[in-house]
Amino acid sequence: PPSRQIAKVGGSGLLWYLRPRIQSICINLYPTNPLAVDDVLCAGILRDSLDPGAVNVMISGSKLPPPRTANELLGADFGSSKNRGYITSFESKYKEGTFDGPVLVAQGVLDPLNDAKGRAEMFGKLRKGITVDPINAGHCPHDELPSDIAKSISSWLKNDVVAVSTQ
Repeated sequence: PPSRQIAKVGGSGLLWYLRPRIQSICINLYPTNPLAVDDVLCAGILRDSLDPGAVNVMISGSKLPPPRTANELLGADFGSSKNRGYITSFESKYKEGTFDGPVLVAQGVLDPLNDAKGRAEMFGKLRKGITVDPINAGHCPHDELPSDIAKSISSWLKNDVVAVSTQ
């Protein structure tokens, strides 16, 4: 990682570069509903970027360890020892940092920041109990199309969470 001073200069430069472009960046991230990019949203992002601690948030990314993989976090099984009886039920039930309950991935498939369709597909293949709902939206589907996200959550709760818990 870069020294703190170099990271701080780089983070400050990045914030300086991004601030005047907040609205155009957000419009690119909200491709199906650019009207959701209003003055309140842009003013909030600008306000947060001017916070004295904002540059520390920017540079913290260079200090973080590599993220855990999705299959680690969601307890994916690819023929591992988990299903071969090598791990006791106590160990698998209480394995730190994994979740094997129902998961909803309401993915904005038009997200320009990553391969959103491929990412959604990958999540759907990790294990049983992961529901993928591709939303025709960008990076922030909950802001861009909140009613679509609400419908997705409602349907998932009704069909996947409640239905499974009553069986």
